[in-house]
Amino acid sequence: MTADPSSLRQKLADKLWQTLFGGGDSALLPPWRQKSDKRSTAEVRTAELKAIEGMLADLDGLHAGRKVFNSKGELVDAPEDDYISTIKFSSFIEQAEEDPLADLKVPTVQDALNKVRLEAEIQALRHSLNVRRIGLRADMLVETVELEAMSDRAVDADWLLRWKEAAARAVATDFQEMWARVLVDEVRQPGSHNLRTLGWLNTVSKADMTTLRFMMRLDLGGFISLEAAGYFNKDIHGPMFTQMEAMGLLQPDPGKVRIKSVEEKNFRAVLRCQSKALYIEGPDEGSELQLLARPFTALGREISVLFTTGMPDTAYLFALGNALKKRGYHIDIGDWLGRTGEKGLFSEKMSL
Repeated sequence: MTADPSSLRQKLADKLWQTLFGGGDSALLPPWRQKSDKRSTAEVRTAELKAIEGMLADLDGLHAGRKVFNSKGELVDAPEDDYISTIKFSSFIEQAEEDPLADLKVPTVQDALNKVRLEAEIQALRHSLNVRRIGLRADMLVETVELEAMSDRAVDADWLLRWKEAAARAVATDFQEMWARVLVDEVRQPGSHNLRTLGWLNTVSKADMTTLRFMMRLDLGGFISLEAAGYFNKDIHGPMFTQMEAMGLLQPDPGKVRIKSVEEKNFRAVLRCQSKALYIEGPDEGSELQLLARPFTALGREISVLFTTGMPDTAYLFALGNALKKRGYHIDIGDWLGRTGEKGLFSEKMSL
């Protein structure tokens, strides 16, 4: 008997929270307390994210000198020195040449230690707040994942420590969303992403992220078809293929990918690309369809799961569909609801 998806999601949310924040007071609203709240998960987590953004803004102000602690230990705006700003020097006053080292201020050891301590505390709090932000994004992500089963096994302590070290340095939203998805996958099924994968993800740059998000919109379930005539531009897509290969995500050479038919008599298959799919019915040429493609490596297939945006490149799908149509296949393009493989619903289709 299949478990209710909503109860599984609640179980996953509870396990995720226990894994990241424990059962104590984390200064955030845990899922089991939120059940009695009338607001949705998205509303609660968005409010908490906004509060954290405010704290980070205060930290930036403290670091830049725009904020200071008053005598009560409260963080306030730094006062402006109005007296100095109103002084005007007469143009008749002769300015003597000054020794540039005369105003050199060498701090005492105690002052230097206090400044270093403050900088370390600011950095530590910033990292802690980053982890909290990603935890909130992961909690919101749980509400959207397709979930058929989950493991009760705990996340490995070494893995969690390595994840926190990497996630703590993630500032941009797209990086935080990536680390949130990694965490959800691992909490759902420990072992989904090994330590080598965490190390690889920790090297991804902003430029890499842009390429990944674009190229994963072409993923047909482990490969990118090269038969989409007229779609690929050598100057635009060529460097992206090279970058993906250099990152170890694509096989070095093109190859033939064989698509098996779901029926024995006539050829029928579904090629899913994010939230869209091509439904292919073809001439009786055997039980498989061969496509020239760039297959993903094992790492590439693992990473592709983290960039399931739901937004395929429809121009690419139409180009591939028309290429197959010229080979004698009947092609429908439509929405795909559900998981990969044969489990799903093909709807809102149109024939090419």
